[in-house]
Amino acid sequence: MDFELTLDARKQQILKAVVSDYTETGVPVGSVALAIKHLGSWSSATIRNELSTLVEIGYLLQPHASAGRIPSDRGYRYYVDFLMEEEQISAAVRRQVDPVFPTRPSAVEELLEAAAMVLAMVTDAVSIVTGPRALGAKLKHLDVVSLDAEHALLIVLLDGNLLQQHVFPLSVETDQETLSRISAELNRTLRGLGPDAIEALPPLPGDDAVTATLRAEIVAHVLLVMRSDGAGEDTVVIHDGVRNLLRQPEFGDVMRLRQVLDIVEEERALGQLLSSLHLGKAVQGVHVVIGAEAEVEQLRGCSLVLTTYRAGDAARGTIGVLGPTRMRYSQVSPRVRYVSQRVGQALERLLG
Repeated sequence: MDFELTLDARKQQILKAVVSDYTETGVPVGSVALAIKHLGSWSSATIRNELSTLVEIGYLLQPHASAGRIPSDRGYRYYVDFLMEEEQISAAVRRQVDPVFPTRPSAVEELLEAAAMVLAMVTDAVSIVTGPRALGAKLKHLDVVSLDAEHALLIVLLDGNLLQQHVFPLSVETDQETLSRISAELNRTLRGLGPDAIEALPPLPGDDAVTATLRAEIVAHVLLVMRSDGAGEDTVVIHDGVRNLLRQPEFGDVMRLRQVLDIVEEERALGQLLSSLHLGKAVQGVHVVIGAEAEVEQLRGCSLVLTTYRAGDAARGTIGVLGPTRMRYSQVSPRVRYVSQRVGQALERLLG
């Protein structure tokens, strides 16, 4: 979005006041209310003129001629980038969040579900958490389980005890005994190697053409799983707090709510959306996606506040919330960051 037009101090103050009032009440903001609550030293006429200018340049909207003003996506963006002052994490919030992450968590999925639950609770939005991706992991163990004569389940355990599962088709029919024999051979050969080292290995000798074909297929899918961090999408998307949307007036329209829930409930679509935002390099930063910026029609009118959690050099994942664009960004952003830090620390203890 183009922000070449810099707002002067007066317009910044008015935009900040409109965002604050509208975020709190959900009611369009008029000049009289601004004069009373925020800008008492200015006349209503002066405020009206500045509001009209902010509408003309696209930072505010006026739903109809006699209504007050509400922030546009561009207005929210300017607020988040230049005007927002993050709130401190209160002791009360810390008391809600900290006990959720035990000193010795027992399982990754249980940890992520707890993180989703508490994040939804302290942000009053829909929380989203993806499973941890391995970073430069090496193979620790693999198993191949026959599902039927033409399909198998590949189970890959990577350094850091990250477990990945992947169903794949078999080009030739086989049985569990054959798959177990090939798995044992591959474990002896590939254990402790990264994907580049596995790919560089010469073809292994096979007892027969069928064994050689199956072995090559399994190795190809092992590489696919190990490299999913660089080319794939976020997976194992866990969410909580859908009920929080029901309390927002923006989602009083059932059809509107259903459009948003279709995205939230569709794990693959949500994973692709999160991956498309390329959050990996902003480890400690919070990334705010406002309205149309997500380029998803169903999410117009919604914002995403996201960051990444990281367990040392072993793994990272995405965590954040989805809610209406009328979101308390100054409160939500630090809370998302705080929960992400707690997730990373707990995951590091679990995987270490």
